[in-house]
Formats: sequence, structure tokens, C-alpha cells
Amino acid sequence: MLETVPPSLAETRRQWLRRALAALPLTLAGCVASSTSVLGVSARRSRAQWEYHNRFLASGARLRFRSHSAHGRPWTSSMEQTYRAHRRDPRIGYVVKNLATGRYLAEFQADRLFVGGSMPKPAVAAVLLEKRRGNLTREEFQNIVYACDQSINASWFYLLARITPEDERNFEWKYNLPNVEIINNWQSPRFYAEFYERCVNYRLDYGCELLLEAMRRDQYGLGRWVMPASITYIGGKTGNYGEWDHESLFFYHRGTPYAIVLYTRGNFAPGNQLGCMMGGLFRDYCA
Repeated sequence: MLETVPPSLAETRRQWLRRALAALPLTLAGCVASSTSVLGVSARRSRAQWEYHNRFLASGARLRFRSHSAHGRPWTSSMEQTYRAHRRDPRIGYVVKNLATGRYLAEFQADRLFVGGSMPKPAVAAVLLEKRRGNLTREEFQNIVYACDQSINASWFYLLARITPEDERNFEWKYNLPNVEIINNWQSPRFYAEFYERCVNYRLDYGCELLLEAMRRDQYGLGRWVMPASITYIGGKTGNYGEWDHESLFFYHRGTPYAIVLYTRGNFAPGNQLGCMMGGLFRDYCA
């Protein structure tokens, strides 16, 4: 005699099966390796894009702005002079890194700690994504977008309330990142260059595609204005608070990914000094 399954129980079983099938690609990837770092770049990207569509977009959260290219404004002699005058200023620290080879092309006070202003917002989002294994609510996903693309402080505080110093330590240890204080807002140029490398090469287990796309929609920054308009894949984060003013970018130039990270203190940048420094570092080490 065939078993008759009550409709409510049958629906419960179908729901369970749908959830299991939806999780299957990530589960299988986890069986192959405990971290995406041992997979090839193409496989890591595919995994991250699957997660982006089936977790972030499926949640109902959405990115608010379009990604945009570098703007290609003319590089003037005045900008060049500002860059040359300040590239060894004791108030700043910077790195330029080839994200394909891992080679540092330039660094100055790269491990000095600076108050980050809004700089740590994407890293805070990454810690939460790691803690939850990518399973966030629609509200949490949307606050990641708000924190990264328009640097809304309320969304930053919302994310901070959901992570602990232990979560931060586990994140830095797992991804071999410099030991800085993400939550307490102390970072170094090297930390953010390494963080961008993990994102661009899809080495984070959770949220890479979301973080990249959110940072590509960042509404602020001066460096992208003076880089060639041929650079169509570019993103980053800025930060300012009191005497602290910072800028950072990741981008592809002629098929090679780079990161430029610049931190400053002591009211270094009352004018366009950040744009001049970013453009000068690009021309010296990436162009």
C-alpha cells in the first residue's frame, strides 16, 4: 500500500529539498577545500558569482549606483609638482601593489598605523560575511551596500554591532592579513593592499563579488579623476576624520590588477593633494 503524505508535510519536504539544492554548489566546494584560496581563480570567481546571485540578489537587497570608469582628466605640471614635493612627506604612508604577482612596486611607511576614518567599512563588512558564512539577511546585505558605496555611518555602526574582536582576529588569521585593529579603526597601507588582493583574486570564502561590486560604486575619491579613461574596472574606499584623510583604489590597467593605498595624517590634504598623490603613484609605478 502506498504511503499517503499529508500536503503540509509534502510541502515541508519540498522546501527542505529546494534549500538543500540551493546550498549544493557551496557545499561541494567546501568538500573540495576548506577555503577558496586553494582553488583556481576561475573557480573562485564562479563560486563567488554564484553566491552573489543566489544569496545577495536573492535576498532582495540591491546595489544603488552604477559602477563607473576612471575619468581621464589632464595631468598638469602643478599636479606633478605637488606629487614630487610630498612623496616622502613624513605625514603619509602608501603602497602600490601588483595584485597579479603579489609584488610591491612602491611603499613608504607601509606598516604605520593610521586612524582610518571610513576606510575600514568594507573590511568590517567582510568580517561579518565571514562570521555568517555569507548567510545574511536582506537588511544586513543592504547595510553593506550603504556602508561601501555612499559611506553611510549609520550602516557602519549597524555592521559593527554584529561582530566582535574575536571575529576580527579569526578573519585576519584565516586570510593571513596584517594584524591591525579593524573594529577600533587603526589600519596600515599594507593591510588595505592585502585586503584588496584577497578581494580581487577572490580569495575570501564569502562575499567577494558583493564587496567588489559595492566598492566599484563608491561615490567619493579623487584618484579616479586623474587616471586614464581606458580604466573601466576601478573601485575603492576613502576615509576622512579630523586630521586624517585617506584614499585607496583597486583597478585593472592593460589587463593587470593593481592597488594603490594612501593614508595621511596631520591635515595633509586641504586641497587636491590626495588626487595628485594617487595620480603620481599611478604614473610612476603602473602606467
